[in-house]
Amino acid sequence: MNNILSFDQVCVEASSAKAADFPILDSISLNLQQGESLGIVGGSGSGKSTLLRVAMGILARGLSLASGTVVTAGVDLLNVGPEMRQKMYGNKIALVPQSIGEALSPHRTIEGHFKDTLGSAASIEKIVDALVDSGLEGSKFLHRFPHQVSGGERQRILLALALVRSPELLLLDEPTSALDRDVAAEVLATISRLQEKRRFALICVSHDFEVVRRTCSQLAVMNHGRIVERGPTDHVLTKPTDSYTKALLDSIPKPNHRIRESHSMGPNSVISANKISVIRGTKNRVLDSLDFEVRQGEVVGVIGQSGSGKSTLLSVICGLVSPSSGSICTGDGFDLSIPLAKRPLNITGAIQLVFQNPDDSLNPKRTVQQSLSRYSGATVSQLIQVLESVELTSTFLSRYPSEMSGGEKQRVAIARALLTQPKILLLDEVTSALDVNIQAAVFQMLAKVQQSTKMAMVIVSHDLELVASFADRLVVLRDGQAIEHDSAQIR
Repeated sequence: MNNILSFDQVCVEASSAKAADFPILDSISLNLQQGESLGIVGGSGSGKSTLLRVAMGILARGLSLASGTVVTAGVDLLNVGPEMRQKMYGNKIALVPQSIGEALSPHRTIEGHFKDTLGSAASIEKIVDALVDSGLEGSKFLHRFPHQVSGGERQRILLALALVRSPELLLLDEPTSALDRDVAAEVLATISRLQEKRRFALICVSHDFEVVRRTCSQLAVMNHGRIVERGPTDHVLTKPTDSYTKALLDSIPKPNHRIRESHSMGPNSVISANKISVIRGTKNRVLDSLDFEVRQGEVVGVIGQSGSGKSTLLSVICGLVSPSSGSICTGDGFDLSIPLAKRPLNITGAIQLVFQNPDDSLNPKRTVQQSLSRYSGATVSQLIQVLESVELTSTFLSRYPSEMSGGEKQRVAIARALLTQPKILLLDEVTSALDVNIQAAVFQMLAKVQQSTKMAMVIVSHDLELVASFADRLVVLRDGQAIEHDSAQIR
């Protein structure tokens, strides 16, 4: 068999004055041959994504190779020029990044993306064949823009773009983090089918153990830049030997195990919606005559497939989207069909939304203190108090987003929302891109916040087990309608 990727005692260190107290990668050795598949899991900052990029010959600013060698498809990409690396990309090695939005240009059609990859002379037949191979009706997508296709379709398009030149090694960075369970299962089945058919080597980085179980025969667990355990995937998942691996597996939400206990709710509504509809274009009903209520102190989980209307519902509540028909109001009777820009400050402060990706809501050029105080006018002592409420210390005030992990950035985003002492907190997939141990920590923190403040919460997620372990009640959306309401118990 051909050796496609080889790491030999690789150490990567931070070279800046703010260097970590341990190497980013520490004595990494691994070999991957044609047709083999390796999953990599580990906590935030364990070195997973750095390993992928080193395999492509990329060292982020402030990092340096301290020792060891990396050979990808017979080439030491860390010691060749940019022209050679560019020649290798797509032909020998391809990466599907975590952020779909950053990987596809909103101003280019799908056909345009393929011609950027293959050259302007690329035949339509080859593009259609690549799309069909990834599970799409190819000709239907040629003239569409990224915003005109669903998340699962975009993920398949990225797969088709990565594989169109038949690389020997495919690298996947969190391939399903933004997808609901059913769509994720379809994408994973596509990945497995293509890997079996084409026999490329595969490395899949994910925080989701189910993702690596479905796609990879081997599994490596990373912690503090080291591989602490490696073996057949099923064996590692069922009979782990390392204490860190055991801790990660113990963090996975279990059926009928609650992170937060339900408690009595107030008699009054915080939000009440009656037959609200949101229509895009002339016919597309994103929300369809939806009734929705949240009571004082209640935590409501909203689940459903991509396109079911979950995020649109949150956008209507906080004023980013106006309903086409129906009514929605606060418990005090304020009309929430009024757009955000026209709402009084007491209403905007009472309803706070935390987005899925904190990188989209935290300015990279502002410190935590600047981001938190910019509109709130809070004192330093108030900022420290709110940071402590989300289990961060005052040392974070001087940090920039680039100096924090994903879980820390999400806590800062939640802290900013809490500064206004809202009556209701809206959480849109706030842990979908976080590792299981960080997910559990964030939700345990939210449980403490909710217990102390008694605020209402609406949590949108595609992770049924996680939401059911936290919410008082579940609402299932499909095609913009609530098809089921129930207490948050997993059967």
